[in-house]
Amino acid sequence: MKKIAPALAALSVLVLGAAAAQDATKAPRPVEVKVHVSADGRFLDDLRLADFVLLEDGRPQTLSSLALVRGGSVIRQEGTAAAASRIARSYTLLFQAVDWDPKLEEAVDHLFGSVLKPGDALTLVTPIKPYQLQKDALTLKSKTELSKAMQATLRKDIVRGGGEYRQIINELKRLTSGIGGGTTTFDEDLESDISTETGSMGLEMQIDRYRQDLKKIEAMRLVDESKLLAFAASLKAAAGQKTVVLFYQREYRPEINSATMNSLMSLYQDNPDILGNLMDLFQFYKHERTFDGTLVKRAFADAGIDFHFIFMEKKNQRVFGATMRELSEDTFPVFVEIAQATGGTVDSTSNPAAGFKLAAETSSDYYILSYVPENGARDGAFRTFALKVARDAAQVTNPLGYYAR
Repeated sequence: MKKIAPALAALSVLVLGAAAAQDATKAPRPVEVKVHVSADGRFLDDLRLADFVLLEDGRPQTLSSLALVRGGSVIRQEGTAAAASRIARSYTLLFQAVDWDPKLEEAVDHLFGSVLKPGDALTLVTPIKPYQLQKDALTLKSKTELSKAMQATLRKDIVRGGGEYRQIINELKRLTSGIGGGTTTFDEDLESDISTETGSMGLEMQIDRYRQDLKKIEAMRLVDESKLLAFAASLKAAAGQKTVVLFYQREYRPEINSATMNSLMSLYQDNPDILGNLMDLFQFYKHERTFDGTLVKRAFADAGIDFHFIFMEKKNQRVFGATMRELSEDTFPVFVEIAQATGGTVDSTSNPAAGFKLAAETSSDYYILSYVPENGARDGAFRTFALKVARDAAQVTNPLGYYAR
């Protein structure tokens, strides 16, 4: 699991290059907005052009066309613009996980059994590297065969990619227990590699080793804003529907609990080396956002990406003398904001297969609304959308907006 990891770090490999900015002096061009409308958990497929009201930066716009898309095919149109009968579709699945979850097999089966069709593109980004489905694979091989092959690759890469991360976490458990002067207990069976090797270290060495391991974990978790922006730019150039699903496994890190820290600082207040190392630990216990998500969520919305965030719950463990700290508190809000800004879904679940089915369904059925903006200046400003429909209790999801370029 390297640099939040392997999956997200690998995004840089996928960059194709963004389209050049348009000349601001040119005439206004039509803007297309993808909209999903549902009520009581059911997609509403009977809406007409007159049922929609769209505001750009708070100003009403005159809609010129509507296309109803289901499963990649346009089944109804209104207005002046003619959409292609078949919408190109690409799927990118990112996996940020260090432990294999058997429910992922069910998600992959659903992907091949109910979602993908000949002509669709698929990119799989594991903790090791990205893979792309061959262009004719869906016509040359059975979906069952393709599903089993992807499951095997995904499981192998998650187990392999998470090995170093798990090793460091296990050492942190040993060190935390040793520093606290106790033994380790778990909700689940005792892991075989938990040993007492740290007992031979002095306290100063244990604390220093613990601090170094914390630094390694932080380096592995780094969210790189530039790679996320480059990834959005690469997909912006692609035509059609662009669905991105991030499977993110919940993380915990053992930290010396406050009672133990206070006791050690009181006991070793006259030992500047130990006291200094203890003080250094506090900076690693602070978890703040590594960047402002505004630029990223705007870039994803502008690129026409449906971003879905599946937060995979994971059972916590108990370690004597430690607080098991939730590590997702700094990254979770960012990915939630990106999903909301693109009209995608967010699901915190112990069943990632169910979360994926919801994401796939939301991306499959939608309306495309088209209009020529009243403010046609291509000034590079970000323009926001607001959508309303003439239907009681309807839930509307749509992108946040676009850059006028």
